[in-house]
Amino acid sequence: MKQMKAWVPLLLGSLVAPIAAHSFEAGDWVVRGGVTTTDPRESSDNIVANGSPMAAKVGLDSDTQLGITAEYMLDANWGVELLAATPFEHTATGRGALAGVDIATFKHLPPTLSMVYHFASVNGFQPYAGVGLNYTVLFDEDLTSEFEGAVDKGSIDLEDSFGIALQVGADYHVNERWLVNASARWLDLETEAEIRTDGGSKFTADIDVDPMVYTISVGYKF
Repeated sequence: MKQMKAWVPLLLGSLVAPIAAHSFEAGDWVVRGGVTTTDPRESSDNIVANGSPMAAKVGLDSDTQLGITAEYMLDANWGVELLAATPFEHTATGRGALAGVDIATFKHLPPTLSMVYHFASVNGFQPYAGVGLNYTVLFDEDLTSEFEGAVDKGSIDLEDSFGIALQVGADYHVNERWLVNASARWLDLETEAEIRTDGGSKFTADIDVDPMVYTISVGYKF
């Protein structure tokens, strides 16, 4: 019995040591890269044509790109994280009176700066939550040939967006350096779309995009 009691502290120490090692410390940099999907949960006002509301709205499709985050640990729990990605591309499709009509395509970049709190690591599994600010740049806006054939040729402009970002996620520490990650974010993203046709018509719509952003990635700590 005495020999068994003597082994208990050693056994507990062997279990606790890897857990302590596979977590974060002040000054750590953590870079994660993987597959990111932006899934708009949009709602839009009715499209306004030359000052008169139409019985039509706008919907957006999803897109998947490469997502990258870089995080600097202020201490064992708090980190500052920057999100970047390759440009996402979406198609705006009509609903209601314009159901099924592809109206326009555009690209966007959603750089997001967040404060992230990492909870205690348990057997290598470490959840976290964060809040931050997002600035979404929208560019390469083009009307589709389908819309131009049905209505008129012209151009479209989308306003950039600035809003809050919320996220939850978890790292699994494979060893001292490598980890795998899964996260979900919500971005407060609003834009105003304005279409001007060559014939002088004007179409506008306010769109709350508010996408969910899902990422599965591999990370490295150094």
